[in-house]
Amino acid sequence: MSELDKLQDFNISVVIPAFQAERYLPVLLEKIQAQTLLPKEIVVVDSSPSDSTAALLATWIGPIPIIYSKVEFSYPGHARNIGVGLASCEWIAFLDCRTRPNSDWLEISTSVARTFRVEFVEALCLSEADTSFKKILLAATYGREMMRTLPGSLIKAEAFKKSGGFLPKIRAGEDLEWMQRVKALGISSASVRVATIRYDGFAGSLWEAIKKWYTYAIANSAIDVRNNQKKIYFLAFILVMIGIVYRWNFVFAVLSMNEFYIPNITKIFVSLLFVSYVIYRGIIRPRQVQVAWSYLLPWRWIAVSFVGLCLDTAKAPGLLLGAVLLLKRRVARSLAHRRNERGSAS
Repeated sequence: MSELDKLQDFNISVVIPAFQAERYLPVLLEKIQAQTLLPKEIVVVDSSPSDSTAALLATWIGPIPIIYSKVEFSYPGHARNIGVGLASCEWIAFLDCRTRPNSDWLEISTSVARTFRVEFVEALCLSEADTSFKKILLAATYGREMMRTLPGSLIKAEAFKKSGGFLPKIRAGEDLEWMQRVKALGISSASVRVATIRYDGFAGSLWEAIKKWYTYAIANSAIDVRNNQKKIYFLAFILVMIGIVYRWNFVFAVLSMNEFYIPNITKIFVSLLFVSYVIYRGIIRPRQVQVAWSYLLPWRWIAVSFVGLCLDTAKAPGLLLGAVLLLKRRVARSLAHRRNERGSAS
């Protein structure tokens, strides 16, 4: 019996949240139907304002049954929760409309689940770009680094119920929060070792990308999905350094230590800080995510740095809000813990 034959007893439902997805669904469905290990059903939860997706699926012909549900506008997490509720199989696999699974995606994922006897298999994804701007955006963000993602992951239906499902009212970041919660709950997990999913949903323009990064950062501020504490410390360090530099000449002028006086030190410091940032954003960070030197040099790294600056600026309000909310949540948890301790002692 071949390895693939041994995996045939995996009953898998593929759950896809859809919002105005008629442009992407045909290719995605074809990719699912081309799997070396076919799922038993595909569940599409459509929260689009139009009926275009419904019309598309009504005429779709394929070997895999499609369960279609039309719902009111829902964020991806809520749509996935609905989809899992409609699924009938023992295993749930997640995809998003702008992802493209390799033909051996389910075969590899189920093989990992079977080999390591785990309930959750985490996916690895590579990002792709097909226009000049998208390639610059790719270099400024994910590069050629394999990313751990929810789309492409596989979980037992019972384990999903144990996890409590996705946060339904979060626009973005609910996938990261859920994966963190799965591991915190002790649900046995493993990860594939190769990228089985491709993502090609990058924004087509700089303004669209800025809006997306801003929206996602604001949404992420409400949940614990980033290490905001490090960002707070870094921000505090920069503020302290700027304060020291700003007062440097004043202090030494008062002390009559003119040999320590540095003309225009504030301008020099800010300029060095900006140049360091530009080099990091345009060269060092892209190289960390495996962007080729041949792509960055001689001049394209400047465009990459500029796009990175725009995205970082767009994220700043959400990150700062997230830092404040993180501190608030931690203080609230600390106070609640102290109250519980006092209650137990009494």
